[in-house]
Amino acid sequence: MASLADKLVYLPATPMIGAKDAPVHQDFELNYSVPLDHPFWTLAKAFGRLAALALTQTGVEIASPDSYEINDLIVQRYPGGCKGITPHRDHLKYRMIVAILLVSGDGEFRIHKRRDESNGAVIRFNPGDLLLMGAPGVFPGFVRPFHSVTAVTRVRRTIGMRYDGRIIQPKG
Repeated sequence: MASLADKLVYLPATPMIGAKDAPVHQDFELNYSVPLDHPFWTLAKAFGRLAALALTQTGVEIASPDSYEINDLIVQRYPGGCKGITPHRDHLKYRMIVAILLVSGDGEFRIHKRRDESNGAVIRFNPGDLLLMGAPGVFPGFVRPFHSVTAVTRVRRTIGMRYDGRIIQPKG
């Protein structure tokens, strides 16, 4: 998977995003245009089918298993020694579940109580692990977690799989 990831073309992440009073600093590379026939999309679609099935079996109200579909894929590469990304929340458009597959590397994935908290709880997350985070819609009143990535010493590659609730899926 690392070899497949390295064949993609990456752009540097915008160094600072967010509001002036709540900036998010980013130091990594990303590919947001993975071709639809790439094996990472096959992985994402398979995960999406399993997640939809799990959601419906746990009683989460979605219109049908077909209405939850991974339609947002991002591959990120964090070079060794990079600063990673400061505490932030994923966009409100991402619904139900955010899945991150750690392909390679190290670093600390942290969950924070507040955006301005630098020492959040480290979540054990090793290459080959799939981390699932809740997103709006997973249950009533769900609050998106602040999270960050720091302390990268070896190239960290991740595949992010999300459902953007604003995108209407074509049938066919």
